[in-house]
Amino acid sequence: MSTTAVCLPDPPGSASVTRPSPANFKYSVGLPSGAYCVRPARILVRQVLRDHGLADLAEIGTFAVSELLAHACAFTPSGETQLLMRWRFGVLRLIVFDDHPTHPAPSEPLCRERRREALSVLDTVVAACGGICGLAELGPPLYGSKVWVVLPREAGELYAGL
Repeated sequence: MSTTAVCLPDPPGSASVTRPSPANFKYSVGLPSGAYCVRPARILVRQVLRDHGLADLAEIGTFAVSELLAHACAFTPSGETQLLMRWRFGVLRLIVFDDHPTHPAPSEPLCRERRREALSVLDTVVAACGGICGLAELGPPLYGSKVWVVLPREAGELYAGL
């Protein structure tokens, strides 16, 4: 019978400690829904992209996060937002969840149209860089909205050329 504890993490400085890389780029950050959260989020996004070997996506990543959070703050000025960042299947995913209230059926299409229009600059830039931008309402039992961008690796180079 082995007495080796397998559930304990390796001590700091050991050879098996995972280093930042695209393979383990996965972050989730809760933020207040206010314009003041944009600057710290930009700093965080830029730094973690660099740390994980994705520095070529830092400029477009910070632009996209700025736009996603500004959008969430404009349409949900109080409450909270959640920023998710992930590198998976060769693309960078940046997602913002907000506490946008559910609207009655007659006014929901108008709100969606206004929100899509507010994303038009981000949508145009992301599309020019080979990515996609989206907006969706969360279904029950959750509430709120989700806005996101998906960017391929070459998006950083394409963004630099705009």
